[in-house]
Amino acid sequence: MNTRRITIIVIFLLAFLTGVNFVIFPALSTAFTDSSLFGLSSSQFGNLFIPQVICIIISCLGAPFLVNKWGPKLVLASGVLLMLISTGALWILHYFITENAALFPVLMILVACTGTGFGLSITTLNPLAASLFEKGNSSAILLLQFLVGLGTSTSPLMMNLIGNVKYWMYVPGCIFIVVGLVWMALLFLKIGKGKFFTLPEHFKLPGKLWCFFAAIVLYGGVEGTFGSFGGIILKDKGLDNSNASLGLSLFWGGIAVNRLLFGIFSKKADLSSFFLFAPVGVAALILLLLVYPDVRILLLMMFLIGFFMGSIFPGSIGWGTVEFPAYSVVVSGFLMAANQIGTGVATNVLGHFPRYISSILGILMIFMFLICIIFFCLKKDSRIKEAF
Repeated sequence: MNTRRITIIVIFLLAFLTGVNFVIFPALSTAFTDSSLFGLSSSQFGNLFIPQVICIIISCLGAPFLVNKWGPKLVLASGVLLMLISTGALWILHYFITENAALFPVLMILVACTGTGFGLSITTLNPLAASLFEKGNSSAILLLQFLVGLGTSTSPLMMNLIGNVKYWMYVPGCIFIVVGLVWMALLFLKIGKGKFFTLPEHFKLPGKLWCFFAAIVLYGGVEGTFGSFGGIILKDKGLDNSNASLGLSLFWGGIAVNRLLFGIFSKKADLSSFFLFAPVGVAALILLLLVYPDVRILLLMMFLIGFFMGSIFPGSIGWGTVEFPAYSVVVSGFLMAANQIGTGVATNVLGHFPRYISSILGILMIFMFLICIIFFCLKKDSRIKEAF
């Protein structure tokens, strides 16, 4: 097996594990809010994501400059190490579960470490995948984001398979071991700093990139609602803990399936129209969730909402990378930060207003229509056909 193939395997495996790490705290929501375990209130659980969002935004915006100076390998290895430290410490916490008063600030610190590590890792991984497949860099980013999405569905699925919430500690324990092994493999790779990681000496963010930024902030609000509070929403609508965790897993699984299919078929067919109208599909499903919340189809709806959302975020990064090739790593970091701003606002608002979830879902439906309008404005005189 040649060096390039090994590099591709390790990079895409890290993308999957980065996704696993990213949602480990939302996946453990039933453990964190269980009165016999961590005993966090709904408001505290929402506040738990504030340091994560802040740290992801800062690390995503700073990563392009760090990569430009130190190279992608060092920044990526540092990001994965921070996530390792957080996951390992989370596992150790099960020995101190009775000290509830002291656990919340510790969890805040661990969430901050996860956020910083995720921001450094994912911002570097996107252009790194593109650099490995220069003739199909947009498809490479979609496939990488498919693996991130597959990873995000794995953590809640692990929690679902464990069954009893009292055994939550096995989730971070297993993740720590696997990520540690792949991180050590990364240290032996040779990864150079190519053109995708070099910034112009004097650069100014293109005006159209700010439109992408606005669209992804709105998208982040919807992703944050379903990705962080999906389990709680499903419990509110009548599902038990096990099925609520399964619903959250299906949401992330829908995102992953979409990204896989998009990455495969975008090379063979023009999928730009599907990409442009996908936000309308999400809006229609949210409306159905509001007017016809049938318990029998809630899990299917969670999967479909995730499916129609799947290509919006990585597709925007791929489209932006094609549109602004001199700013590839900046596009990745900038849009990752935008996603986290939207996600952070949504999770914080929902944490403080759990009784107004239906009203917030209505607002998010409007957000998806606005995203569609922004995309059609950006489509004029663009290179969207090359991206999809």
